[in-house]
Amino acid sequence: MKKIYISLMIVSGLLFTSCETDSTDNVSRVTAYANLTMHGDALVVLTQGDTYTEAGVEAEADGKALEVKIDGAVDTSKPTVYKIKYSATNSDGFPASLTRTIVVLSNKPTTIDLTGTFFRNSNPNVVTKLDGYAGRKYICDNATGYNVATDNLTMEFYNIDDKQVYAPYNPSASESGISAESNIGTITDKNNWKWVIYASAVFGTADRIFKR
Repeated sequence: MKKIYISLMIVSGLLFTSCETDSTDNVSRVTAYANLTMHGDALVVLTQGDTYTEAGVEAEADGKALEVKIDGAVDTSKPTVYKIKYSATNSDGFPASLTRTIVVLSNKPTTIDLTGTFFRNSNPNVVTKLDGYAGRKYICDNATGYNVATDNLTMEFYNIDDKQVYAPYNPSASESGISAESNIGTITDKNNWKWVIYASAVFGTADRIFKR
């Protein structure tokens, strides 16, 4: 019985594979990964009732266009967060993908102001309102209520409808370089809200509960 040896080597986005038997048979192959280019912004913020226009994504591999599959839909009549995933697969079956986030804000005047200092386990999180978006956009300086300054996450976020709160992906939210995004969190009232932070390092996925 012949033994078969398989080796893999990745150089500059190309995958090299070779198979060798213990005879002198050799087979080599090079695959070019799919490259996706997003048109428009990765984060789109709309007001309830606005029209969402799909800007699309193009994909290619080795200079040849690939079919792009789109998963997800946006209903701007319902304020919340929507995700549209774009994916393409090269001729050798290797996938690649991109995601666009669409935040739909309520068109009703907000009755909850989250400006001020909130606490989690006695650790402060200072929230400041930003201009625009009918008073629904904020920034906070400690999105997890942590006690190590270099890992504190500064994140912009949205009061979607006085019930939902969401912080979009920030590729460098901390001085130490942590990337992070929240789930769709919950606003109880002007003095209480919570979310989960999905971070690239340090933090787990426990509820982060903030109170004045």
